[in-house]
Amino acid sequence: MSDKYKNFEELSEAEEYGVDYRIRFANRPSNIITMAIHGGGIETGTSEVAIGIAGDITSLYLFEGMKSSGNGDLHITSTNFDEPTALEMVSKADYAYSIHGYADSINKNTKIGGADKELKQKVYESLIAHGFSAEILEEGTALAGSDEENICNKTTRGMGVQLEISTAQRNVFFGKNTAADRQNTQTQEFYNYTQAIKNTIPF
Repeated sequence: MSDKYKNFEELSEAEEYGVDYRIRFANRPSNIITMAIHGGGIETGTSEVAIGIAGDITSLYLFEGMKSSGNGDLHITSTNFDEPTALEMVSKADYAYSIHGYADSINKNTKIGGADKELKQKVYESLIAHGFSAEILEEGTALAGSDEENICNKTTRGMGVQLEISTAQRNVFFGKNTAADRQNTQTQEFYNYTQAIKNTIPF
């Protein structure tokens, strides 16, 4: 299904900030950014995972759907996502982790993409070592995130990492996967997962 809006300008003209969507960010003294551009109700759980990975270490950017329903309308694909704060922050970072979700309610899995081959391998090895299912996607395939226009690759190095986490995997991160409860019902599996990614952060 194609996006309702082709870019942020179109979205911002039709949707109300603070009612339909919001932007949260934290600029930290770090050359690394963790992002969830489909956060809140768009791809549920991705905001919390990004926050968990970033901690107080990396910079953080969240674009979050706030609607009671229909948050999928707020999805702007990564190659078209051009919200100004996000572009500015990622352009100043050397490394980027972009957290996404894909639809699979059966299999717990993470599809690893982006143009940073070395960091992708480290993320894969860390997730496997922590007992998670993961795979590195071939460049150019669906969800691979290897396009230079993908926001995760708009760093100073022209590369980043994109994590596509299945619905089944995200669901077990929370005792109750709702907007009101995700922040307060995070499970041990959530902490194990975010720690696995934290272990790959290049200092």
